[in-house]
Amino acid sequence: METVIYLALGDSLTEGIGASGPDSCFVPQYFRHIQVSTECRLLNMGVSGMTVSELLCFLESPVLKKLIPQVSHMTVTTGGCDFIQWYESNLTLTGLVRTMRSVQVQVGRLLDQIRQMNGEADLKVLGFYLPPPAYEKGFSLASRALKGMNLVYSQLCVKYQAYFINPFDTFLNQLDFFADEVHPNQQGYDELARLFREMGSNKDWVPQTPLIQ
Repeated sequence: METVIYLALGDSLTEGIGASGPDSCFVPQYFRHIQVSTECRLLNMGVSGMTVSELLCFLESPVLKKLIPQVSHMTVTTGGCDFIQWYESNLTLTGLVRTMRSVQVQVGRLLDQIRQMNGEADLKVLGFYLPPPAYEKGFSLASRALKGMNLVYSQLCVKYQAYFINPFDTFLNQLDFFADEVHPNQQGYDELARLFREMGSNKDWVPQTPLIQ
């Protein structure tokens, strides 16, 4: 039986901000689901506030260049901080479109680099949910934008043989899933962990939709 080496990369959702404890966010919950022995290892390298460009730079570090080829499982949460920066800056439509395009390009580069280093790992990428402020301001625009980004992520996952985890419908109108304006509370993290557990493994991976060029 394969020894699991699980690397979690990303932002505050990977780090677990808002969870009841360090062992309660989706990362350790998912690890317990895939763990097959006491020799299995979890490496949680989530950093709160990390943007996609910062994660791309992190991939260039000697530590990750050595580690990624060795892992059996990976999860990635990224992109949310880029939209938070847009939200906190000017909220212009031009800025939103620019952010969406930038995230799309950079996440494509991110997955490409990961697959160049490790073409076999079970790779899962988390999409977007609506944060509570969107229900009070700009619900329609935020919904369209994040659904569009989820479509982009799903297409990129098909291209790079990764699983796309879509939390949008699960979190829609569930304000009791949040600890603050952005982060899930424990109930929210339990839902994320469920979504990751219910997704399959790379051994039975089959593309569901073609990549739209």
